[in-house]
Amino acid sequence: MAHATNFTVEDVQEIIEAEPLKIPSWFRLTLIILAILGLLMFLVELFTGDAKRAWMALQINMLYWVVVSAASSCFTAVFYICNAQWARPIRRIFESAVCFFSLTPILLVVMYFGHEYLFVWAHEQPPGKGPWLTSNYVFIRGLIALLVLGYFARKVVGLSIKRDLSALRDSTLGSSAKLKTDRWKDENACKCFSLNENDSVDSTSHLLSRFSPAVVIFYALMLTFFAFDQLMSVDPVWYSTLYGVMYFMTGVYLSMAFASMMVGICTVNNKLFLEKIKRKTLHDLGKLLFGFGIFWAYMFWSHYLPIWYGNLPEETAWVILRLREEPWRYLAWMVLGMNFIIPFFLGLSRDVKQVPQLLFGTGAIVAVGCWLQMYLLFAPTLYPHEITIGLVDYSIGISLLAVYVLMAVKFLSKVPLIPFGDLDFSQEH
Repeated sequence: MAHATNFTVEDVQEIIEAEPLKIPSWFRLTLIILAILGLLMFLVELFTGDAKRAWMALQINMLYWVVVSAASSCFTAVFYICNAQWARPIRRIFESAVCFFSLTPILLVVMYFGHEYLFVWAHEQPPGKGPWLTSNYVFIRGLIALLVLGYFARKVVGLSIKRDLSALRDSTLGSSAKLKTDRWKDENACKCFSLNENDSVDSTSHLLSRFSPAVVIFYALMLTFFAFDQLMSVDPVWYSTLYGVMYFMTGVYLSMAFASMMVGICTVNNKLFLEKIKRKTLHDLGKLLFGFGIFWAYMFWSHYLPIWYGNLPEETAWVILRLREEPWRYLAWMVLGMNFIIPFFLGLSRDVKQVPQLLFGTGAIVAVGCWLQMYLLFAPTLYPHEITIGLVDYSIGISLLAVYVLMAVKFLSKVPLIPFGDLDFSQEH
């Protein structure tokens, strides 16, 4: 059971007056260097090494970071639908992914120039799938999916922020709070989500109630098509109707893992997060990480069992290559261990779920395991006899991680760190 988080006028005043999230300059410089090095490694591999490996590394990392940022961004809608009061101290950490998600269409456009190295359908139409799997149609469809989902995700995150600013402007927090609101009343304080004259707490709450269900529906729908086109179609003969669910639910699992890691960063670098993210909040987040790990195993088994039971050659060949044949079976066991076995036993401990450092470590294990999962799903079709994970794969992944953290920190430095717009203290005194 989740623990409700009750905030008082004094808590809101502390949020308003809190210093913005900042990271040490050496850490910021390190992230910038890592982001640049990843780009350079990709270009070096592309023009002087194996272009196919370079594009495959970018494709796998694109698939990974699209689903991470999409799931985290869309959790604002889930929290609103569920009225998840326990998540108030960490809600902005999920919302901070929306800036990175807004950039993912650029990654897809870049991949258009290298997809001929990876997909058979870029050269010849597969039987029965020709009209669907054509280069322009696939990428236009994918671009529309990311743009539509990005619009809705950005809309709900913007409404969440506007509700806070409206509460300050309309004084629904109580006149006795003596809040210093000048910092957040200034529209320039939140340049990405400026406050309009017609925005109010009631209007933003009403729009959140309308957009939030749409975000959840579009998340499942758009990422299902995206998984079919950009991941499953690397083998145009094999198909699974459950593939899209496995992909977007992996994103949900990953969003919990990244929130667990970002909580560690935020509590170390900001006093407000350190004070307001209690052990009970960490415990609830850890339980979600634990629960979605079990659900991930359930999805894997639901995917595997019908294929094994049906024993159809066109289906079993895909599974056998990844789970039974060398060298990929060793990687498959590693993915199972990092995504389910290790997090399961760690999640049984209450202390692991309540200590930020231990929760950070569990989230990191899951994040790496899911990255290897993307590699296991995509690469064996192209390289059935060797695991080609190398420096270019790691460098691109770390580069995008650096960009993700930089953009999340920038977002959190521009908005109230903890949402409070749904609180109403106007009748308290």
